[in-house]
Amino acid sequence: MFLIKYFKMGFQFPKLIENSKKVHTLKVFVYFILLTFIANFPLTWLTFEEQGSKINFIEHNLTETIPDWSTLPSATITSGGIDSSYLNGSSYEHQDFIYYFGYDESIETVTGKNIVVFYADYIKYIDINKNTTSSHNYKGFETPIMLSQLNISTGNERVRDYMLFGESIEKSFSDQIILFTVIRNLSIQFLATFIYIIVLSGIIQLFRFGFQDFLSYLEGLNFIILASTLPSVLALIFGLILPGFAPVVFNLVLGLVVMLVFLVFSRKNFS
Repeated sequence: MFLIKYFKMGFQFPKLIENSKKVHTLKVFVYFILLTFIANFPLTWLTFEEQGSKINFIEHNLTETIPDWSTLPSATITSGGIDSSYLNGSSYEHQDFIYYFGYDESIETVTGKNIVVFYADYIKYIDINKNTTSSHNYKGFETPIMLSQLNISTGNERVRDYMLFGESIEKSFSDQIILFTVIRNLSIQFLATFIYIIVLSGIIQLFRFGFQDFLSYLEGLNFIILASTLPSVLALIFGLILPGFAPVVFNLVLGLVVMLVFLVFSRKNFS
């Protein structure tokens, strides 16, 4: 398989320049995507361990200013859900959010608001643009929330109660948050790394002034991606120890590999 072949090529430093002329650019791009996954695996693993990052799409609303609600249903929300007898479609508005306990037809006509709907065994979130996502359950409510307590609490206790309420709602969406965080992080790292190798491929064209026969831009791009093999492996290893250090290791080692290969082997490959 070409991925294994390219992986082996990435460690053949004396032949790295020569091999960059033999590989297929499209296949090399696929190989680059694989290297991106390898280099960023520590951050992806950390995302799963920490159950995603805080998006604060609900918690922020409930804690930036505390709602003045005093007529919430007298229900207790647990990890098992909420008693359906309390889900009569009552709604509670706070800033740009509306919270519904049960379905109400008025939901369909609401505009310019984010909507949270509590059903018996799951929660639905509808943003301002009508994008919808649903939790699989109420697993974020590890600590039961007595809504009647939210009605009567005051001062710092009320702040803590609503903070816990918001956190519990968001944690119930942890699967979606993890997926969003992984896709976002990988996309950002892929784009940043791609821009880096594009720029680096342009920089090595400066060597053309010293040689008559030199790599074309695409061959130079192939060379940079093949040279990224060792940096990706080292980023994986060091990233498992300090996840945030992985991109630094990748960029530093790639620069060193490119420089050393050209310094040691360029005259052998170019006239």
